[in-house]
Amino acid sequence: MNKTITALVAALMVCTAGAAMAKCDCADCYKKRGGGFVEGEPQISTVKQAMSMADDSIVTLQGKIEKRIKKDKYVFQDATGTMTVEIDKDIWNGQTVTPQDTVTIGGELDRDGQHTKLDVEYLTKK
Repeated sequence: MNKTITALVAALMVCTAGAAMAKCDCADCYKKRGGGFVEGEPQISTVKQAMSMADDSIVTLQGKIEKRIKKDKYVFQDATGTMTVEIDKDIWNGQTVTPQDTVTIGGELDRDGQHTKLDVEYLTKK
């Protein structure tokens, strides 16, 4: 009986995780699944909107990377303001980006007290 319950719980967990992933249409979910078709464009937010969102929110921004602060931290700017973004070297995917280039970035907001940054999970150059 205990084995049956354990098997049912495990099956339910796999099913629930699959259903949650299937409903997600963010680029990060597609990246984790190895790519795929995305119907429509992601909802673009502004820096101003992102700064008022909750910790761990998934955000897509469009604008320019103005400068490097240190190692993997940069200043990102759009028409509404600036914010710190963290871009690991593998996210660049061989792309060269200058302050004149417009990019679309997406990732997860990391709020720590008064500081907010975006942990970038994908970057595309326009």
